[in-house]
Amino acid sequence: MSALAARAAIGSAALALIALAMLHVLKPELHPGQTMISRYALGRFGWLMALCFAAFGAASASLFAALVPHMPLRVGRAGLALLLTAAIGFVMAARFPMDPVSTPPARMSFAGRMHGVAFLVGVPSMLLAALLLSVALGMQTPRLSLPLMTITAAIWVSLISMIAIMLMVGPGRPPDRDGPGRFVGWPNRSLMVAYAVWVIVVAWPMAMRAG
Repeated sequence: MSALAARAAIGSAALALIALAMLHVLKPELHPGQTMISRYALGRFGWLMALCFAAFGAASASLFAALVPHMPLRVGRAGLALLLTAAIGFVMAARFPMDPVSTPPARMSFAGRMHGVAFLVGVPSMLLAALLLSVALGMQTPRLSLPLMTITAAIWVSLISMIAIMLMVGPGRPPDRDGPGRFVGWPNRSLMVAYAVWVIVVAWPMAMRAG
């Protein structure tokens, strides 16, 4: 069962990346450096962004199922709980698309508010899950420690970069085409790509087991 769940995690992570890549082709009007990926859920092909988030959720949940029998350490158990929480956050993001960026806070829809909750629930859980599980897996299998911690570092650096740019832009400021906001989309995308790669690297050894 762990092997099947691990294969499902790899397939779901790959599907999420394929869906995200397709959106860049299908919606070229959204500059990847200037927009967060959640904006792909608005308008044409919004269903494909929902599929992307749902696939990330399925990858997280499948990896949880694959790791449960092999994670006796407390740090690993904590990581598993956070991984399952991240899966819930991704599913919420798939179910509740964001509002247009020009929507005033007082006029945000229920879906838009829930999308914000999904971000607050899913993203921190995803980062902490990757860190704790990488530590636990590295203790069990030392040869995995370096690649897992390297990918985890990429996940953390991506989020820190994204937050730093968002703080520099600041809420309520007029858009500046030459300001730092024109780069916010890149760490947002690298965050998701790095997380998908992390899921695949963690799941791969289990997926290759017979039976």
